Amino acid sequence: PLNTLHLSSSSPYAGQGPEFLRVPLWQGGHKKIQLISQDFPWAFDIGLESSTTERSVMCLDVLTMLHTALQCPLSDTEWGAATEDKHASLIRVRDCWLKMNPASRRKPLILHVDWLGSCVAFGGLVKDEMFARRRLLLGVREPLEMWVVRFQSLS
Repeated sequence: PLNTLHLSSSSPYAGQGPEFLRVPLWQGGHKKIQLISQDFPWAFDIGLESSTTERSVMCLDVLTMLHTALQCPLSDTEWGAATEDKHASLIRVRDCWLKMNPASRRKPLILHVDWLGSCVAFGGLVKDEMFARRRLLLGVREPLEMWVVRFQSLS
């Protein structure tokens, strides 16, 4: 959740709350973007409601959506599509998290975030047109803006 957002002490924004993230993702932004990653198999769409007064997707929208989406349980189809090595990794990550946080209210389900292994820190967004073209489902119209999410280890 946003109340757990922590920035490095070297960041010029260290110690500030999430309100400083209510800025457009980029200058001249769009009302709809799609997030993809080399670290997970999903595509997440972020679009503004037509009733909103905001004119662009905000940085806060991206972080909020990513957090929410990565807390969803893995579906039966996602589990079935994973390799045996990925199954073992997912179980190991979930068990490690539950062991480190015994007082957690987290159910012993495998979550999307578990797919990331130890690289769960948001590392930024980049444009990677080659990866985006390879990642785009054949026959699907390309969205207005496609951004690649990078993750990094917490340590």
